[in-house]
Amino acid sequence: MKLIVTDTNVFFDLMSIEVLPDFFGLDYEICTTDFVVNEIVRVDQADQIQNFIRSRQLTVYKLSSDEIEEVVNLKTRRNLRRITDKSVLWKALQLKCKLLTGDKNLRSEAEEQGLEVNGSIWVIRTLVESNIILPAVAVVLLEKLKIINQSLPKDEIEKLIKKYK
Repeated sequence: MKLIVTDTNVFFDLMSIEVLPDFFGLDYEICTTDFVVNEIVRVDQADQIQNFIRSRQLTVYKLSSDEIEEVVNLKTRRNLRRITDKSVLWKALQLKCKLLTGDKNLRSEAEEQGLEVNGSIWVIRTLVESNIILPAVAVVLLEKLKIINQSLPKDEIEKLIKKYK
């Protein structure tokens, strides 16, 4: 099975458009770090994440103090201020796997370090390609995503919407 490490904002996007269960239906082992889980503080969102942890659909890497030190000391060209971002980058590098993020700095840094990086739009596309959702459903989800997260590339969303209509 293929691995994915995901950051907090992808979880927030997917919860906001109500496709988190579909995401866990993909043929990937989905992983994150305890720093990401700790950032999800809204009770309804934390409950959703905990359900996937309990059902072993989400693997959470709890970093030891030595690993946290490695994360803090990880050399990056960009200023990744949040330890959460550095923790998912470090883990994806360690596992040599795809990273899901919506953060531009983290995306650029991960790509420069040789990782394949995708985000919430990729999740929607992959759900369609995996026959988990219909293209018509994807159009509705992409329209919601445009409103919920205005930092996403609108041109990429529009191309997908046109393709799925």
